[in-house]
Amino acid sequence: MSDTKKILLTILLGALIIFGSIYTSTRNNNANDQSSNDGNATVKLGLLTFHTNISQALETARSENKMIYIYARSEFCGWCKQFEAESLSDERIIGILNENFILVRVDAVKQKSLALNLGISVTPYSIFTTSEGKDIPGARIPGYMDQESFYLHLSGIINNEE
Repeated sequence: MSDTKKILLTILLGALIIFGSIYTSTRNNNANDQSSNDGNATVKLGLLTFHTNISQALETARSENKMIYIYARSEFCGWCKQFEAESLSDERIIGILNENFILVRVDAVKQKSLALNLGISVTPYSIFTTSEGKDIPGARIPGYMDQESFYLHLSGIINNEE
């Protein structure tokens, strides 16, 4: 076998391994998606459960008289992973979100049309709305926000809505 063929074969095998691992990773990440018994699609992120359907979340928010937190992310977003590891795992933040909000997760890549309709241009992106789905003025967060700043931001939203 010539050197050129060996190099091409090595490149081909390397590409297959890379694409195979990406495919497997994507399938494993999608395994976290769950459907509840009532047909609502949800996804768990630590101690938080996010709806993946905004219409169903809006219906729940109205019936429970809670605000809505829409968290937009993408699979390969490093800032999203940092935000999730730091902020969305903080006990204080989890408590505020679970007590006061119906949570929605938007995959900005897989749900591109929805993301564009919501005005999401970067990830992570946080949107806070009333139980009727109206934006809370000044509450949007385009991009990453550190843990303490996010906690203070949430506290401000809660205090203004009470």
